[in-house]
Amino acid sequence: MLSIRSQADVEYAVMLVVLNFHKEFMQSHYSSLQVRLLKNVIEVDLARALPIPAEKRLAQTEDGCAQLRQMHQALFAVGQDILRKHLEDILGDKICEIVADLEPLSGRNTIVIKLNEALEYSA
Repeated sequence: MLSIRSQADVEYAVMLVVLNFHKEFMQSHYSSLQVRLLKNVIEVDLARALPIPAEKRLAQTEDGCAQLRQMHQALFAVGQDILRKHLEDILGDKICEIVADLEPLSGRNTIVIKLNEALEYSA
């Protein structure tokens, strides 16, 4: 585990891990990323500057949205162990569950990292 002490350090480290995971494993590129640290949860929201044209078109129907969400969750599930390992290098053995969801219409991707215990920070 890295010696990360401040909340800003944790947010930055999580941001880098998530961006690298999406770039290297998911082959997705995002223009905006926000990390929120809550008591026992870390929420990461990712947004693309421009939607992928095929996904945008598929998201125009209810079935298409469901297919996009299902495909994204399946891809994420296949690589989740890679993301978990890199996050555990930062957070230690505190991760209980990692869940990802895609909002097909906006292309916004949300990752929720549930922790076994709250993180402690120094001032």
